Amino acid sequence: MRRYPATPIWLKLSVAVVLLGGLGWWALDRADRIGNEHRLAAIASQIAGREVTVHCPGPIGRALAEDQLEGSVQFDAAGKPADGTRLRQTSCAELDALAEGRRGKELACTERAGILCGRHGRELAMAVDVITHESWHLRGIQDEGRTECNALQTMGATAQMLGATPGQAAALARGQLAESYPNMPEQYRSEHCADGQTFDLRPDDSRWP
Repeated sequence: MRRYPATPIWLKLSVAVVLLGGLGWWALDRADRIGNEHRLAAIASQIAGREVTVHCPGPIGRALAEDQLEGSVQFDAAGKPADGTRLRQTSCAELDALAEGRRGKELACTERAGILCGRHGRELAMAVDVITHESWHLRGIQDEGRTECNALQTMGATAQMLGATPGQAAALARGQLAESYPNMPEQYRSEHCADGQTFDLRPDDSRWP
């Protein structure tokens, strides 16, 4: 009877290490993602005025990354929003980094220079804007122009809930308004989005946004 050589022990151990390492990475990634989702859901719920969820992509979703929108909320035929929003990986990662204290350089630079700066400055401001924007959609506002204007005025509060100081948060909002807002698609911009105009959430306050 022909005997086949046994699998070398070193090969078995190597495979076991790879499998265990993969499972460990998956478990840590999942725990970090769920923690981030819960944190963002608490903020979104506060803005929406009701309990909502936030979904960040897992490994497969990150690999596919088919959706070009940084965030989305579905509305039904009657104009009622869904109970949750889906964010792309870039926004989820930046918001997680902000909450974990890994965007201190960007925050300090933006506050000091008055522009979005640092390696992740623009991505950070956009991420804070995105979660705030989608939260206003979850509140029931469909119009993109009004939703974005509301987001610009309240993203500073979102940034503070994620660990930014008041000064840093205000600088992020000003940078987003000056550098990103003018380049957004037309439906996201409105002539009513200005101090004292229709979309001003604080008409008696001269601060803008």
